Amino acid sequence: MKNEELFELLGDADENSVRDAKQARARRNRSAWVKWAALAACLALAAAAVLPHLGSGSAGPMQGLKIPSGVKWISPVYAEPVAGKMSAQEFVESDAHWQWWQEYRQKAEASEPCQEEMGPYYAAMMEQLLPAEDENTVCSPLNLYLAFAMLAEVSDGGTRQQILDLLHAADIETLRRRVGQLWDSNYVDTPMLKSLLANSVWLRDTDLYNEETLQTLADRYFASSFRGEPGSESMDKALQAWTNAGTGGLLSDYTKDLKLSSDTVMALVSTLYYKATWTEEFYPGMTTQEIFHGTKGDMPVDMMHKTDTLGVYRTGAFTALGLSLNDSGAMYFFLPREGVDVNDLAADLNVLKTLAANRNRIDEGWSFPLVHLSVPKFSISQKTDLLDAMAELGLTDALDPQFSDFTPLTEQLEGLYVSSAEHAALVEIDENGVTGAAYTEMAIAEGAAEPEDEIDFILDRPFLFAVTGGDGSILFAGAVRNIE
Repeated sequence: MKNEELFELLGDADENSVRDAKQARARRNRSAWVKWAALAACLALAAAAVLPHLGSGSAGPMQGLKIPSGVKWISPVYAEPVAGKMSAQEFVESDAHWQWWQEYRQKAEASEPCQEEMGPYYAAMMEQLLPAEDENTVCSPLNLYLAFAMLAEVSDGGTRQQILDLLHAADIETLRRRVGQLWDSNYVDTPMLKSLLANSVWLRDTDLYNEETLQTLADRYFASSFRGEPGSESMDKALQAWTNAGTGGLLSDYTKDLKLSSDTVMALVSTLYYKATWTEEFYPGMTTQEIFHGTKGDMPVDMMHKTDTLGVYRTGAFTALGLSLNDSGAMYFFLPREGVDVNDLAADLNVLKTLAANRNRIDEGWSFPLVHLSVPKFSISQKTDLLDAMAELGLTDALDPQFSDFTPLTEQLEGLYVSSAEHAALVEIDENGVTGAAYTEMAIAEGAAEPEDEIDFILDRPFLFAVTGGDGSILFAGAVRNIE
């Protein structure tokens, strides 16, 4: 099949949830070398099949996207929004919600075993990307996972094996099945919850590519295909527009700098957009001005308050608490004990143990006191150079043209390697809920029990957080050290 033919083909809260929520409450020179231009990742919100198909559905997160002339674009078809014309309230009260919830829980439960296998990956990413001195840090482990998975698809030999090792997948088929389950349980488009995933492939129009690899990216990763002249204004504008659409425009401060060099051979881009409401919202009238004791000094913040029976997890290093999100997972807050640095929590395996215990509905380690809760409203974002992190994480072959193997992408060019990589993410919370956004770009270039006690849980100093999906996937993780 020729490339042209390929492009033509491509063109062609149930009762259990209420119970669980209440229990959770009461619980990335050559003139002769080929380069990779960029790997970036940022945060947002994104149901599809384990093996996506291109036959029916909608434009998904790319609805209304306009691509400049000069760039050929073929998009996969996403699942239709669920009850798209209903308001959130109408949806929750309808039979459509009950039917959707039953189907969604089956997908989430099928994906939950992935979380145990991905534990070491989560730990490695958080330990690499969250520690800092005075700056806030945030990343999207799930978004990065999907981006690295696509990188595995276009690599082979030792290069692919290092990526599989990072992702803790025994082989490429295991990785593909896992990606399918993760997509299935984390792509949600309802009036109540937006958790929107999207991927894309950016190709230089003059090169030959392995068509089977491109088909795999389309079928298993919902990857849209773009062809044009890298380095041209039209290609750059198309890249920025697509990425903005996939992240709800929340990362425009970063995407405005997204460009493909003129010697780019191929780029891979992944996005994530997320928006969910608290199961029990904070009352705006209870929000007050308080002081947050940050690493740069004291600063006034809008502090949200509530008193409720909530699940609390205590260790010698931190106290943790989780707040449920409608039709999704939860947001967890990890407050270090006095004398413990928030950086220490990024490498603390008990953080993941806490998430696993709650995901698996294990009561051990949890207590259910009456909590006087104070949570600051915040919006944090970050862009991180991933090259050093990738080396530290063991992806050395992909960074070295003497050892890298990208033959699944093309056998026409030699010396391909990852020359730049960055990740950007955003998370913000208020009285209504949580909003997040993320994108990853990789370019290959040429050249309820009764309360047992009563506690105060006041997030008025640096803390760690994590946002999980319905299957327990860690969508976002971050450390808040200062609030502007």
